[in-house]
Amino acid sequence: MSDLLRETLREVLYGPDGLSGLFSVPGDGLLRAAHALTLDDLRAAPGLAGRVMALRHTLELTALRLADPHALLSDPTDPQGWQPTSAQAWRDELVNLARAGQALYDALFLPLTPAAQREAHGAVLHAAREAALLQHWRGLRPH
Repeated sequence: MSDLLRETLREVLYGPDGLSGLFSVPGDGLLRAAHALTLDDLRAAPGLAGRVMALRHTLELTALRLADPHALLSDPTDPQGWQPTSAQAWRDELVNLARAGQALYDALFLPLTPAAQREAHGAVLHAAREAALLQHWRGLRPH
C-alpha cells in the first residue's frame, strides 16, 4: 500500500514518468506549477500564495505525524491572507514546499498504522487537488 502511495505522491509532485498519469501529464506536477507562478501572478490571484503555504503545512504536518502522532507544526505563519513580500520570500516558500513533499515521501517508508495510512492518503489527495488548481490557474493566465 505504501509503495502505491509513494508513487502517487511522486506523480503529484513531479508529474508521471510515462505518457500520462492519474493527475497530470509528464513534467506537469505540483512543483512545476508552483514554480511557474510569479509575484505578479500571486498579486493577481489573492489567496493563491496562502493555498500553497497551507498545502506545505499539510505535507509537513502529515510527515511529522506519521513518525509521531502527537507532533505539532512548528511554523506559526497563518496561510490565510499570506502574501510573499519579495521574490526571495516566494522562492523560500517554494523550497519549503519541495522539502515538505520530500519529507512526506520519506515518511511513507515508515510502517504505517491504518489511521496513519488514511492521514497520508488525505495529504496526497489534498496535494493532487491543489496541483490541479495551480495547473488550471496557470492555463488561464495570459502568457
